[in-house]
Amino acid sequence: MEGYTELKTQRYERKFVAEKVPRMVAENMVKQNSAFFYRTYPSRRVNNIYFDTPGMDCYLDNLFGIGHRWKVRIRWYGEMFGQIENPILEFKIKKGFTGTKKSYKLPDFEMFSNGFDGSLWKNYFSSANLADDVLAKLSGTHPVLLNAYDRSYFESRNKRFRITVDNEMEYYNLRSTWNHFLHVHKEHVKTVLELKYDEKWEQEAENITNQFPFRMDKNSKYVSGVSYFRTNIPH
Repeated sequence: MEGYTELKTQRYERKFVAEKVPRMVAENMVKQNSAFFYRTYPSRRVNNIYFDTPGMDCYLDNLFGIGHRWKVRIRWYGEMFGQIENPILEFKIKKGFTGTKKSYKLPDFEMFSNGFDGSLWKNYFSSANLADDVLAKLSGTHPVLLNAYDRSYFESRNKRFRITVDNEMEYYNLRSTWNHFLHVHKEHVKTVLELKYDEKWEQEAENITNQFPFRMDKNSKYVSGVSYFRTNIPH
C-alpha cells in the first residue's frame, strides 16, 4: 500500500518526547539535522485499534520492559470513523533493543462513531483469509484501545534513517462488547519524534540523536492510553 512501510529487518526505534513543543518547531529541528532529513510523504492521520489478552500481557510486558514481547493492532489512515479502507493487521515483535513487524492486509470494514460492537472481530478475522497461526494468536485477544494522531515523515539523505513526528494524540477505551466513544483522552501539548533505522547503522545514529534537545523515552502510545483508562492495573 502506498505510504506504508513493510518491515523485513530488525531495526531500532528511538523515541524522543518534546513536551509543549509545537509540531512545526520539532519538524524544523529534524530538517536542520546534519543528516539532511527531508519530507518523504504528506502528513496524515494515523488510526489504530490495539488488541490484548484477557490478562493484558502485551501491556504489562511493554510496561515492565520484557526483552521478548509483542503487540498487535489494526492500522489505517485518514478518518477514524466511517468506511475504513486498506486496513493493515500488524504484529510488532520486540527482541531486546530491536524489533520488527509482520503485516497482513485486511478487508475493508465500517467504524461507527455512534457505537461499535467489539465482539464482531472474531467473525471479521475469520473472513480475512489469514493463516491458521495468525488466527490462533488473535483468538486469545480482544480490542482494548483506539487511538489516533497526526504524523509527518522524514528520511535522511543517505536513506539509512527515518523520522516520524507525531502530535494531537487522542485515545478511546474499548470494551469487547458495545462502545459509544463518549469519553476521549487527548494530548495536545506533546510531540513525539521517532528515529528508525536498521541495526547495522547503530553507530551512525548517535550523531543524529545528539543533535536533539529532547529526552529519549519509551513513550508507548499503547501504554499511555491504557494507563489513562485502566487505573486498576499497574502503570
